[in-house]
Amino acid sequence: MAENLQVLVKFVTKLSKELRVPETPVAVPVSLKRLGLSQIVNSLLNLEPSRPFDFLINDELLRKSLQQHLLDNELSTEATLIIEYIPAVVPPQPKQSTPHDDWVSCVGAVGLSHIVSGSYDGNIRLFNCDLKCESAVPAHADGVNALVSLPSSQGGQLLMSAGKDHRVALWRVTSATEVESCSVDLLAQFVGHSDAAEGVAVSPSGTKAVSCGWDGALLVWRTGASVVEEAREASTASTHIPVSAKKRKVGKSADEATAVAPMPPIEEVPISRLEGHLHCVSSVTWPLETSIYSGGWDHSVRRWDVGTGINTDTYNGSKVVSTVASCSSSPDVVAFGGSDKALRVWDSRSKKGEGLAVQGYASHTNWISCVSWSPHSSFHLATASHDQTVKMWDIRSAVPLFTLTAHTDKALCVQWVLSEGTLVSGGADCTMQMYTK
Repeated sequence: MAENLQVLVKFVTKLSKELRVPETPVAVPVSLKRLGLSQIVNSLLNLEPSRPFDFLINDELLRKSLQQHLLDNELSTEATLIIEYIPAVVPPQPKQSTPHDDWVSCVGAVGLSHIVSGSYDGNIRLFNCDLKCESAVPAHADGVNALVSLPSSQGGQLLMSAGKDHRVALWRVTSATEVESCSVDLLAQFVGHSDAAEGVAVSPSGTKAVSCGWDGALLVWRTGASVVEEAREASTASTHIPVSAKKRKVGKSADEATAVAPMPPIEEVPISRLEGHLHCVSSVTWPLETSIYSGGWDHSVRRWDVGTGINTDTYNGSKVVSTVASCSSSPDVVAFGGSDKALRVWDSRSKKGEGLAVQGYASHTNWISCVSWSPHSSFHLATASHDQTVKMWDIRSAVPLFTLTAHTDKALCVQWVLSEGTLVSGGADCTMQMYTK
């Protein structure tokens, strides 16, 4: 009988010494799955309370019985099976929800204390860790499509946005003090797109940015500390302009007309343009100073050499690519998805035969609208989909770790924020959701 079959297993781990079991092989039933194996490891370690573990066999996360794994990989029950155990990922739970006036198109974090959202109503909203809105600013006409934070080394808490009004913008976020509330102030506008700007990404150093949009363009800009300093100098200079030289608004009272008007943001033009996409460029990521990745409606994901502007590698699919994300701890690996409903991971360091090394993962039943790689792991990422779900993945498994179902309409965006394991998502149900361990 299959249920009576056993296999010799040798448990190994990279965990600390007190969590290592003796490496002497033990016989276990082939019918065991990860729960049964976790119970054995807990017993061998005499852990109280018990801890959940996951298991890797040849770098594949076990999501079936040992017997099925042996059959799928044509392995004999007579050989000793080496199994590595690792801490199991705890499923995040919905913690908080906050309503918006329109669809929530993008979410992110500014530093370790604030969450930010962009909406189809054109507003950027700043929230504290409990999703209490502390500031809201009209940012783009017709809607905000993308948000990205800059490294703090570039001059405080800085944020870039891309909108349906063809503009990209740089913002300074000022935290609340005892006398002043939080504020989101416009420093610079980046003018060059002839249609809606769909995405924006910053270089690892934060000194440059790239944006993309419906005009098929990838535009590279200077940003960061140099632009912040120029905006500061322009603002300082404006305070020395005589009041009589300032513009007076028609129909205003004398007192209102003589009031000092705020200095308009400085305007930036692109420093270079990357040509190659044949349609809308829907998403872009900048993981290395030398490399940019983009995805678009021409069904392609492209890698660009920043120095030369050349498209060095291209993945050509059969469906629209709507989202591309890079892995901070492994910047040569990108994940992407779109209308074919599959999550795909491209390791640009290796190739398969004549093609690129691209692995596919299927579970969503509608468009994948957003991919977000965990900043704490090169194996874990999250996806948002028009099927109303957010899924967590470990790329060592063909099936998702968890499916989160807090949204009641299309999930449009998801990001890892604040502390490890915290996710926020937004959607067409006009809500932003937070999930924590």
